[in-house]
Amino acid sequence: MNRIDIVYGGKPYTLGDRTVESVRAEIAEAVASGVPSWLRVNSGAGRYQDAYLLISAGTPVAIVDVQPNGPDVVFTDEETFIASPTE
Repeated sequence: MNRIDIVYGGKPYTLGDRTVESVRAEIAEAVASGVPSWLRVNSGAGRYQDAYLLISAGTPVAIVDVQPNGPDVVFTDEETFIASPTE
């Protein structure tokens, strides 16, 4: 099972059975539309509860692709992705 961590408003949330690409696409669509949109995520530890994050232009959101047994990866400055408002 894939797990993605989301950091929003300084608090951690999770998503299961999604890919980073699908989450990025959903957020990008919401921002590009110019209409605020809700992203359903899990909140809590152990027993998750649904939480809804309001996604709009200018709202900082971090997406973390959790790889529990994967190798440590160090990115160079050229490999680090920084989203622009048009993505």
